[in-house]
Order: sequence, then C-alpha cells, then structure tokens
Amino acid sequence: MPAPAKTSAAEVLRGPIKSKTLFPVLILHLLEGRPDHGSGLMQRMAGVCSDLLAVNTNTIYPLLRRLEERGFIAGEWEHPTKRSRRYYRITAEGRRRLARIKEHMLPYLDVLAESVERLRRELYDDGAGGELSKNTISIAT
Repeated sequence: MPAPAKTSAAEVLRGPIKSKTLFPVLILHLLEGRPDHGSGLMQRMAGVCSDLLAVNTNTIYPLLRRLEERGFIAGEWEHPTKRSRRYYRITAEGRRRLARIKEHMLPYLDVLAESVERLRRELYDDGAGGELSKNTISIAT
C-alpha cells in the first residue's frame, strides 16, 4: 500500500475539513459510547478537543440533522408529546461509517501531532538536546 500523501496542518484544520470530517467522526464516536442530546455532545466535544475546535449550535444542530437524514444516527424526543431534548444514538450504518472514516483519519491526526511537536521543539528546545523547558509563558494582552 503506498504511503499517504503529506497534508499540511492548515489543510486539516480548515473549516470544511472540521465540519465535514472531524466533527462528524467525533459525534459518531461519542454516540458509539452512549446516546446524548446536542448540548451534551457539544460539551463532550469541547472536553475531548480542549476547546481547540470551537463547537456551537449553528454547527452542531445542522450536522446532527444531516447525520440523521443519512441514517448514521437516530434521534428521539425525550418527551414524545412535546418538543424537549432530542437524544441521538448511533445506528448500525453509523458504526460502519465511523469505521470507514477512522481507517483514513489517522494520517490527518498524525500531521497535527507532528506539527504541534515541531512547534513545541522550536519554541522550547534548549538547542543542546536537553529537556524541554517546563516553564510556562504568560503573554500580556
């Protein structure tokens, strides 16, 4: 199998990549663990990403609707007779889709990890091959 093409970190983090690749796979992954509602998913996503990727209602709810329309997730109202929280669960098709996405996603995550590690070395390596500085920098704004 040929080596995957190199991708820059900027390409991985661009808006279309986040909304079309990272967010859907993360939602499917989280729902594989347990059903949840939109607000709960946003909180869990923020926790996983340490707020690196901003998730908001204008992104999450349309994405949940698209995933549901495609049969990857199924939603049910908490109270069937009135609109309240809509809980989502992953479907069998969603599990298959998640597996397919994960097969191809590792190279993207590797690019991100390599880029962050290069930045860390550039900023904190003492140049003598020693330990990276454990000091933190406070930037005044």
